[in-house]
Amino acid sequence: MNLLVVGDVHGCVHTLKAFVKNHWTQQDEFLILVGDVINKGRHSAKTVKYLRKLQKEFPYSVFLLRGNHEHMASESYRQNETLPYLEKLKRDMLKRGIPYKRMLHWMGQWPLKWENPYVLITHAGVSLHARDPFNADSSRGVLHNRSALKDVGKLQIFGHVVQEDHQPRYFSESHAWGIDTGAWRGGGLTGLRLTRTGEIIEILREPTADADL
Repeated sequence: MNLLVVGDVHGCVHTLKAFVKNHWTQQDEFLILVGDVINKGRHSAKTVKYLRKLQKEFPYSVFLLRGNHEHMASESYRQNETLPYLEKLKRDMLKRGIPYKRMLHWMGQWPLKWENPYVLITHAGVSLHARDPFNADSSRGVLHNRSALKDVGKLQIFGHVVQEDHQPRYFSESHAWGIDTGAWRGGGLTGLRLTRTGEIIEILREPTADADL
């Protein structure tokens, strides 16, 4: 099966729904999101609710990776921290009848990577200088990294850093694609369609929906 990898959604649920409707071939592709589906944008709760439903409907072909925002939310709740963005997220979820504690626990369990022999997908990429790239709390780990990436011997795909001019970017030195194009800023949602062996078939763009701005 081919892969369809989608960049940071950040609460842009209408844009995400349009992307899935217009671009995902359910019977032929794994749908993989690189994380950061919540915060910044207007519709975090609706986004989580939609993805929960989508994954239940397609449990073997929808994969949700943890981003730093999902990790921070679940960890802050676990440590009983009161933060403004968490309170906003809580109000948003409760308003829509979403069990807040259960949803944060669910997001905190999302994996840090999707990988096969040819492709590695993470939220922020494997840093050139990371001692333990899969340490969820490390500033150079795959949840938080903003430094140059390492060539890991396979194609990397990552989000996290909004790319210049809201365009996806290929980094030849690390054989990596950055696909966060700032949907919540109006930069649109980007996806890559590729074969399981890492050949890019198509770069897909869905403009940010007016209802998400």
